[in-house]
Amino acid sequence: MKNITTSILNLAGLSLLFLLSFSNQANAQRFRGKIEYYSSVFPSEDGKIKSIDGTKIEYYNSVFKSEDGKVKSIGDKKVEYYNSVFASEDGKIKSIDDIRIEYYNSVFKSEDGKMKSIGNIKFEYNNTGSSKSDGKVKSITNENDDAASEDALDTYYFIQKLNRQ
Repeated sequence: MKNITTSILNLAGLSLLFLLSFSNQANAQRFRGKIEYYSSVFPSEDGKIKSIDGTKIEYYNSVFKSEDGKVKSIGDKKVEYYNSVFASEDGKIKSIDDIRIEYYNSVFKSEDGKMKSIGNIKFEYNNTGSSKSDGKVKSITNENDDAASEDALDTYYFIQKLNRQ
């Protein structure tokens, strides 16, 4: 009986390992395209992604620390940043094309500097005094189901990843 149980467990483990290996292979094959990188004298671009599958990515070479080295455009989408006296928004994305992005300038630490809106998408955060829920997203609403705002939100997160490289 012990040998049968051990054999079944070994077979189940081997099957699980095979399935995990197969799923990792499938995930790795989703993107097929060409990525090019900058080789530049400007430290703000050197080593950063220049294009993905022919879509050009440009970066700011600026005297303003709030935008230097950050994404300037992805294809035909232009990106602007705040140059602000408020630390809660300085250096953060101001707009993607004509979609405006706003941040909370608040006395409440739980929401200060967090995204308030991106186009017609509005964000609210918990401010209950509880250390477990303070600052966590309370609600996200998209007035009029604005597809352009949703596209800008996706682009926002992609830009954030590019700016961290």
